Amino acid sequence: MRTLNNYKVSKSHHWRPALLLAAAFFSACASAQSPGVSTYVYRCDGEESVIVVTIDGDRGHLFSRQASQPIQQEPGTPAYAGDDVYYLPDQPPDLAPGQTAEITIAGQKLANCKNNPRAAVWEAAKLRGVSYRAIGQEPAWVLEIDREKGFLLVTDYGQNKTQFPYAEAVSDAQQKTGRYSSELNGEPVEITITGKSCHDSMSGEAFGSQVEINWRGQTLRGCGRALH
Repeated sequence: MRTLNNYKVSKSHHWRPALLLAAAFFSACASAQSPGVSTYVYRCDGEESVIVVTIDGDRGHLFSRQASQPIQQEPGTPAYAGDDVYYLPDQPPDLAPGQTAEITIAGQKLANCKNNPRAAVWEAAKLRGVSYRAIGQEPAWVLEIDREKGFLLVTDYGQNKTQFPYAEAVSDAQQKTGRYSSELNGEPVEITITGKSCHDSMSGEAFGSQVEINWRGQTLRGCGRALH
């Protein structure tokens, strides 16, 4: 998310190490999306929409424009199959499994299917029930809002995770803002989401809203989007 004030990347000499740490942080988020469950978002040649695959042990699910089916691992192979879908994740020695895959839907074998790890993180959050997710940089942080679980704030490149109780937002239609206030053990957090376009300062990815978090005497700024 961007900010209520125009957020800009620092030009200090610490910029490059910070960028590398942030990249590692978001890669870690991609590989550890949910206990036991791996989520992949594939873009295949000639397909207008993505294909989402979730794997949990020997079972999974494939979501596409043409089909939404449970899949089961075929004994003795890394392949999974459903009624009329087939999924075979590649397992190259130099990449994490599943970054490319063979996918067949209704007899049509799709070409050049590649996983988008950044998109997979957001899709995994959506499938977990997260309604809104935001990210920021320098240092990297993540915010997830879940009506049942509350506000999860991950800071310091993943080293600090704080789960605040959920509270309803106070909305201002004219300002296009939603403000959340919560606290944990007497420690308050203020979250403001503004309906203005925003670009992530590290990746350049576009988002539909800006976020500002006031917590522990600091202000975190970034970008986010609604997932539901």
